[in-house]
Amino acid sequence: MVDIQNPYSTFGRYSADLCLFLLVARHRQLSRAASEAGISQPRVSQRIRFLEDSLGRELFLRERRGVELTPAGYELLNTLLDPMTRAVEAFERFQDKPRKREVVVASDIAFASFLLLPDFGSMSNAFKDLNLSVLSLQMPDSRNAPEADLVIRMEPDHETEQHEVCLFRERVSAVCSPTYKAAHTAMERPEDLLGQSLIELAAKPDMPWYTWSEWFRDQGCVHHRPRNVIAFNSYDHVIRAVRADLGIALGWEGLIDIDAPNSGLELAIPGHLESNRGYYLKVQRSRANEDTVAVYRWIADRYMLSQT
Repeated sequence: MVDIQNPYSTFGRYSADLCLFLLVARHRQLSRAASEAGISQPRVSQRIRFLEDSLGRELFLRERRGVELTPAGYELLNTLLDPMTRAVEAFERFQDKPRKREVVVASDIAFASFLLLPDFGSMSNAFKDLNLSVLSLQMPDSRNAPEADLVIRMEPDHETEQHEVCLFRERVSAVCSPTYKAAHTAMERPEDLLGQSLIELAAKPDMPWYTWSEWFRDQGCVHHRPRNVIAFNSYDHVIRAVRADLGIALGWEGLIDIDAPNSGLELAIPGHLESNRGYYLKVQRSRANEDTVAVYRWIADRYMLSQT
């Protein structure tokens, strides 16, 4: 069977020299061909000699004021001129074709899973001229996501800068599945949860969001510790475990809607806690351009409105 790569391999070895051949044939002078190619005249002469030696044919007659094509040179010129010209023009069009501009949104995993990804189709349709991408990390910042144009993450309350906004504050409730609630009817107060199966997001101690320990502390249960805690490294897994009747988790009301039809969730006990933290959206420094600001405004409008 013939190796179809051989013709491409052969042409690849001579392609640069064939381009020089066409330039010399057009100008009939080595110096002008060298000037257009951006190399020295001796280099052009050397490459043409190499091409002639490789083909075993003389392509040019060297004269005092320039060069003239030999019959073999005319034959090669007629063979190459049309396809090579079309290839050059096609490549120029390809190079000049405008590329889509990119906007990268870095988000914590929970926000990306529950809000950004379900709405990604709508966001992409709103910005058809952009390449949008979502980078999900547990705690995105400029160090672990240097390519990000926008960052969404939980932070302590602070005075916002230009192109920065708090999308919604951290507000949590204890949630479980209807089946779990029906099997544990005695749950009414925070201390009633101490003996229950609790599910939480595994994270470093300094992460800026509620853990069960902090939640019990803020509920006044400072001298008690929960006895059975299951941890997952993804909030999506936490909620899936709750819906599978495995226990109770903290539900961030900005991320999940327990009142939605078929949410599979309900309050384990009445009430909620609100911290001095919130989800902040920010354009990274030096990334504020027309595209990133437009995406920033779309996200801000989308998720701030959803909290009203």
